[in-house]
Amino acid sequence: MSESESIETRVIEAVAKVFHKDTGTLGLDTRYVEDLMSKSLNVIELTAVLESEFDIDIPGADARRCKTVKDTVDLVERVISK
Repeated sequence: MSESESIETRVIEAVAKVFHKDTGTLGLDTRYVEDLMSKSLNVIELTAVLESEFDIDIPGADARRCKTVKDTVDLVERVISK
């Protein structure tokens, strides 16, 4: 498993935890608002889970711009690579 596949898997697991979904029902194209009925509190919770999981700091404005799981994976990869 490559590093980006590992990040992808861990992000999907975090999304599943926050939204109480099975990881098998989630993909990179899963949309937060349309598919998961995300509210602002969900974004805050997901950001906290990801910060803990990856030991990183995610700017709130960047987290709020994520529309899909893929956007979140890309954001985590960018923050890690800084």
